[in-house]
Amino acid sequence: MNPFGNLIYRTFLKQTFVFALALFIFGGTGCNARSISRTEAKEELKNVSWKTSIVSENEKGEPLVITGRILAPDGRTPLEGMTLYVYQTDAGGVYTTSGGDNRGTRIHGVMRTGADGRYEFRTIRPGSYPGSRQPQHIHAYLSGPGYPEYWIDEYHFADDPFISADVRQQYGGKGNLSSLLTLTRDAEGVWRGTRDIVAERCSRNCTGR
Repeated sequence: MNPFGNLIYRTFLKQTFVFALALFIFGGTGCNARSISRTEAKEELKNVSWKTSIVSENEKGEPLVITGRILAPDGRTPLEGMTLYVYQTDAGGVYTTSGGDNRGTRIHGVMRTGADGRYEFRTIRPGSYPGSRQPQHIHAYLSGPGYPEYWIDEYHFADDPFISADVRQQYGGKGNLSSLLTLTRDAEGVWRGTRDIVAERCSRNCTGR
């Protein structure tokens, strides 16, 4: 995937998406999975918090906290009930998955905004793919009432040496609305960054890449 291509849309049937996502988050797979209905899945997704930690305290890597708001297309109004799903590699640049779907990687999480539109997730800085010059990145997609699921630009970091000058020029100067985050390190050694996201309605082909 081109990490800084145009915004990529992907839409799923609403019931299928809600059921599959809730199964993944709450039900799991395999012999320990529990069975849930579509009604239960919808109810459980309502209880998803705006804030989550997608790694344990023992995860290897540099701690990272990302915060922000999800806004309406006017760029000002907070959006309630928006679901943000993120996933990434570990510090070594490796996805650990089952079934070959990177969205089911070990390091993943989901948030649902409240009335203030805020979200926050705690993770570690992902590694570049082994042996590559691929910038560090976190994948994300968004959905909510009136906004069918679509991919948003990946989270990238301005201090990453693999970010090109062209990319810096293209995505710089946008403040908190940039997907190229400027990170700061707090007194406890935790990297922190902010990214606000302006939701986009599907006005063009939403059936795939």
